[in-house]
Amino acid sequence: MSSKSALPDNLLCKKTQAAESNKNAILEVLKKELSINATVLEIGSGTGQHAATFCTYLPTIDWIPSDCNRESFESITSWKKVVSAENMEPPRLIDAASPNWNIGDVNRISAIVAINVIHISSFDVTLGILNGANKYLDKGGILYFYGPFFQKNVEAKESNKVFDQYLRNQNGCWGIRTLDEIEVLAKDRSLRLYNIIQMPKNNLSVIFQKN
Repeated sequence: MSSKSALPDNLLCKKTQAAESNKNAILEVLKKELSINATVLEIGSGTGQHAATFCTYLPTIDWIPSDCNRESFESITSWKKVVSAENMEPPRLIDAASPNWNIGDVNRISAIVAINVIHISSFDVTLGILNGANKYLDKGGILYFYGPFFQKNVEAKESNKVFDQYLRNQNGCWGIRTLDEIEVLAKDRSLRLYNIIQMPKNNLSVIFQKN
């Protein structure tokens, strides 16, 4: 091949091991929590692996991938083509920390999903996602976080402590968030903590619902 753009779509689909290992467990949660015709906005779609998997197994939902890095769009779009996901929208360029999100002409959002996002971004992104959920979610819609969390009345796993220190060494603005603090901020934004689900490898599915 003479250029990257000439590669077939399946070779442009990037993968991460984390997404490969957690996508099926997350899918089982979303099957139960999403309404049958949900419109879902994903924040931080990255490679697009999750979007491709969920669009394949949840064919009646409308999935809107997004990322703050336009370089991710090639992989996301390639995954859409490879799995023939007609229910996957073109990716949006969204900086979650921004007060206004580029959601285009979408007039209803049933769910906002952020998978492995808030511990590898500044806390402004966490606040931005909460603000965005308050602004854009339908009443009764859900905000879904997946990843590691600390909880004040739950002893932290040693592996999460080590991972948190590793993240903070990489970037002082990163780190595992404390769920209790997020819950307080969420309440101020008309979001109530709806469910906490234990997931593999010391992760949680955390679901807030818009009042």
